[in-house]
Amino acid sequence: MTTDATITHTGAAGANGATTDATITAAGATATGPAATTAVASTAAGANGPTTRPAVDPAATKAPSERVTAARGPIVSCEQCGMCSSACPITGVDDFNIRRIERAVQLGVVDGLLGSRLPWLCTTCGRCEAACPNGYKIMTTTRTLRAMMAEELTPPMAPCRKACPAGMDAPRYIRLIAEGRFADAYAVIRESAPLPGVLGRVCAHPCEDQCRRTAVNQPISICSLKRFAYDQAAADFAPPSTAADTGKTVAVVGSGPAGLTAAFHLRKKGHAVTLLEARAEAGGMLRYGIPAYRLPQEVLDKEIGDILAMGVDFKPDTALGEQVTLEQLQAEHDAVLLTVGAQVSRKVKLEGADHPDVLWGVEYLADVRSGLDVQLKGRVAVVGGGNVAVDVALTALRTGASSVVLVSLESREEMPAFAWEVEEALQEGVEIVPSWGPGRILISESGADTGADGAGGPVVTGMELVQCTSVFDDSGAFCPLFSEDTKELACDQVILAIGQSTDLTFLDPRGEVQLIGGLIDVRLEDQATALEGVFAAGDAAAKAPGTPGTIVNAIAAGRRAAGAIDAFLGGDGDTYEVIGPPDARVEYTGEREPGFADLERVAMPVLDPAERVCGFGEVACGFDAEAAVHEARRCLNCDLEIVMARDGGPAVHA
Repeated sequence: MTTDATITHTGAAGANGATTDATITAAGATATGPAATTAVASTAAGANGPTTRPAVDPAATKAPSERVTAARGPIVSCEQCGMCSSACPITGVDDFNIRRIERAVQLGVVDGLLGSRLPWLCTTCGRCEAACPNGYKIMTTTRTLRAMMAEELTPPMAPCRKACPAGMDAPRYIRLIAEGRFADAYAVIRESAPLPGVLGRVCAHPCEDQCRRTAVNQPISICSLKRFAYDQAAADFAPPSTAADTGKTVAVVGSGPAGLTAAFHLRKKGHAVTLLEARAEAGGMLRYGIPAYRLPQEVLDKEIGDILAMGVDFKPDTALGEQVTLEQLQAEHDAVLLTVGAQVSRKVKLEGADHPDVLWGVEYLADVRSGLDVQLKGRVAVVGGGNVAVDVALTALRTGASSVVLVSLESREEMPAFAWEVEEALQEGVEIVPSWGPGRILISESGADTGADGAGGPVVTGMELVQCTSVFDDSGAFCPLFSEDTKELACDQVILAIGQSTDLTFLDPRGEVQLIGGLIDVRLEDQATALEGVFAAGDAAAKAPGTPGTIVNAIAAGRRAAGAIDAFLGGDGDTYEVIGPPDARVEYTGEREPGFADLERVAMPVLDPAERVCGFGEVACGFDAEAAVHEARRCLNCDLEIVMARDGGPAVHA
């Protein structure tokens, strides 16, 4: 006889509030045939993003009785008191309830669990075991269930690593930091990117958005730990070796993050690399767009210097379309990579914008970073809601402005700037005016005052603002709508920072390198253009829908392009190199120390706001060793949990 078991339990109140009654249905099977029921498909948003619980054939997932017995063992005498689910930080999230899972295991009806993602929703933080009055090893049951599940339901890798565009093995280097092996951690980081000091300071860190520790309390400070590894070990790190010369040459146009990364990997593969830069120094927007209080010049110089020291031929003051043409580069090299970036301000027609006291954000930041004596005056209004606008506002406070107001089309919640950068701006005294846009810049007709150039004439007295009622349409496209409400903002200077744009005038509009949406059209899998031997990457190249123009995405694209170019030139296209420590056979059992789940995220020490605005000293001071080790020890080791599930026992790691 085939039996369908339906178990109904009343949910216990967990950390996320009271849970509702729920039903767990699991189908059994006999030797005479498969069960007649199938798990119902449903959709849930887990730590790895939207996931689907597929319909599963119970006969295919029927658990061997000895494994069910193994899963039942640690909780066989569970009294269903609910202390575990009350302590669990994810009770009620996507129908997760550890007590109900235990009950299903007790009754041996686990096939429905094995066809769902419920066992993988558990963070294995240990709060359930700490709360259990009988000391049951609840996580052992969860891990046994994971080991019984089909391979396709097992995560391919830790969520943080999956979220990293560069594929950086964050769990591994975090674990090494926790063990005090700082140089080994730095080596692991260098396996994926040649700019760890840069990334450790200015990366958008999408990895932290997916960190499972967030469900417990706060995500791991993955980015800050990367910076710590650089600060501790970069000075003593041996220069990377290069393969034997291939006789092939590559021209990389643009020395921003994509170009530097590509040059690094191509040189390692043995190709001769010429790196061309329109400005006097290498770095692109890393040097000319990011203020020194975020990215100190000495850090950037060190990492660029390491790349150039590999034998890269650097040619500054060489602009494509001026000092050299694309056709010349094609004739002189076996391949060309265009990484020219988006290094000019996006312009908008605005009454009064041609006044000398009206500046453009990208160019203003570049002038300051170049060492020009840029001195603002009085009250400054910055227009824009992105990261460039925030950097412009904070830089204005450091270059003479008496006060700064940041005007954003978006609401405070919609602003595209990183939340932590907006918070820094507020701490330093920037006033934010959300949901208003520029109508026109107000210019006086009296010549009593002087403009920015010191000459007499009309001066900026303010800006007329128009209320923005919505920024995006129903499809999510940028389509601002305005009401008839207006107001005036008094100011003495205006800096427009409404976005960045590319300068691709060096391309022949009738040539084979085509544009799409104002960017160079490329095959996304290899960054190749339609012109054989010419590739493009970084902010000037087209990207997959939804891909942000971040530094780590540019680095990932540069590495992808380097692999494709290497293959085009006859190589194997593999840019990965193991330089971290060899695997040691250290056993991981998943045991959690008392209080592990309650370990709080370590706050990054920063300069006092009053001290910050006095100059361009780095705001974030960095972790010391004690803080870094403490923070790293908070990691849930999601990668090793996956290994444990696949191996059916303790994992070994480096």
